[in-house]
Amino acid sequence: MNQYFVMLKENARSLKNVRVIVGVALFFALNVILNLFGSIQITNQLKLGFASIATAASCLLYGPVPNLVLAPLLDLVNYMVKPVGAYYPIFMISTMASACIFSAYFYNCEKITWVRVILCRITYDVVVSLFLNTLFTSMLWSTPFLVIAGPKLIKNLISLPFQVVILYLVMKTCIQLKPKVNR
Repeated sequence: MNQYFVMLKENARSLKNVRVIVGVALFFALNVILNLFGSIQITNQLKLGFASIATAASCLLYGPVPNLVLAPLLDLVNYMVKPVGAYYPIFMISTMASACIFSAYFYNCEKITWVRVILCRITYDVVVSLFLNTLFTSMLWSTPFLVIAGPKLIKNLISLPFQVVILYLVMKTCIQLKPKVNR
């Protein structure tokens, strides 16, 4: 457990590194672009997108602390660029949870495996998409939780294979780029 806190403390020091700030900002921008052009809004409560891939790549390369610091701002900017419905600040928790999940699975990871990617994506889908986002959407629109969760579950099951393959390919590429990025 102590090792974990040492890692977080070292990662927090990276906030003073200009390369880290610029790198996370670039992935931040990529997330916004993917959210704008790489997502399909099915209904107010249902969206199919790939913006989380940029967050995963940033978490692999730069760790949890810089991504957690920028997560609330990312949520706000994504809403400002592509507003759907009313803005509800509590969704920042989902964005922060995404950074935590991707960092837990990929930061300081030596090798990307299919099992790691599948488990990561399932964890993300269950915690962020099916639970947090559904709960917050239910609170925002005064819609019963299960009414929203049903279509989201179907959407997540259909998109899971595509999300896993794309995440695996991006993470493999990022692992190869990591020595060049972290000089």
